Amino acid sequence: MKYLLGIILLVITFISSAQVYQGGTIKVQSMRFSPSAVFVRFSPALNACEGGNQYRMHAKFPLTQLNSNELTSALLTAYTSGQTLQYVWVSNEGERCSNSRILNLDMIEFTYK
Repeated sequence: MKYLLGIILLVITFISSAQVYQGGTIKVQSMRFSPSAVFVRFSPALNACEGGNQYRMHAKFPLTQLNSNELTSALLTAYTSGQTLQYVWVSNEGERCSNSRILNLDMIEFTYK
């Protein structure tokens, strides 16, 4: 029974943390900084948000995330220079974004030059 419960918990963890990505020409429309996280609004809105947003934002990443400095720097570069993104990877997908729910931003890839 313990093994079955362990397998079920592992599958639930994998499903809830699974990444999805969106490709296309994506702009960083705005950013918001808090003491614990960076929030980002994309244009067009990410499909994984299903048309919703959390107080105007589509995704966030905690400043404790391993690549938070790199993501912050890359997103600021994209925002200030107008450089577009070709791919955006997020997790926590599956329900419409709302004031109580937002996507986790995991990775980005700049558009080819």
